[in-house]
Amino acid sequence: MLLKPEQVNLIKQNKICLVKNFTTLKNKYDFNFISNLIEGDDLKIISKTSIGNLKDVFQMMNVSNSILELKIIFDFFKKLFQYETSIKDEIDLYFNFTSQIGNPHIDIEDVFIVGLSGKTIYQIFGVQDEFYEINKGDLIFIPKGIKHKAIAVNSRIIGSIGFYGKRTRN
Repeated sequence: MLLKPEQVNLIKQNKICLVKNFTTLKNKYDFNFISNLIEGDDLKIISKTSIGNLKDVFQMMNVSNSILELKIIFDFFKKLFQYETSIKDEIDLYFNFTSQIGNPHIDIEDVFIVGLSGKTIYQIFGVQDEFYEINKGDLIFIPKGIKHKAIAVNSRIIGSIGFYGKRTRN
């Protein structure tokens, strides 16, 4: 995991931060991986869109006990940015089988998104819209309260690490 001092400072200032090649992933994140998670663990999956025919965006909730590699990244951010513990802090997977555009939304938690497979473009809404491309091993930090949407260029899987608590120190 690699963060430069200027990237750490952006995150501490609650600014959007893109980190290319943040981590080298050991697991192979593909739809066989998703299938194995479904078979092996009692994980909740919900559809975030209602298109049907497997063209939806899916969310697999609370995977921190199922994917050690992502749990290590979660712990890294929690310690580095000293988040207070909240029972809502968690790691979720988002995935889709076809290119897809998510709904614009505002998260109530700080979100660290790690690309696991495929390509996703995040559109950040503001005075001028900004676009950030995430591939395998890349990271984007989106602070709570920032309106954004995900644009999946192809089938993709991302890990979304959310922290609801305050930071105890910047």
